[in-house]
Amino acid sequence: METINLTVSGMTCGTCVNHVEKAINSIAGVQRVEVDLASGAVKVEGNVSQHMKEIIEALEKDGYPAKISSDVSPQAKAKSGSCKSGTSCCCN
Repeated sequence: METINLTVSGMTCGTCVNHVEKAINSIAGVQRVEVDLASGAVKVEGNVSQHMKEIIEALEKDGYPAKISSDVSPQAKAKSGSCKSGTSCCCN
């Protein structure tokens, strides 16, 4: 099993976390997803290295820009203050 770390922007609430988890879990080979809302850090486990492009594209399609990151510390905080709609949280 492989582990990859992503930094995902645009998450502002628990619903955003659910959207990110659902998008990642829809990709073949993903076995486990851990999302840290506060930092934007996402840990993905499974047979995922060959599906990295698909994972990032699925997140971006749902409005959550993502990049591969080796930094899962608090410094990897999401930079965007909104989710999906571009102006405010999707669940407000």
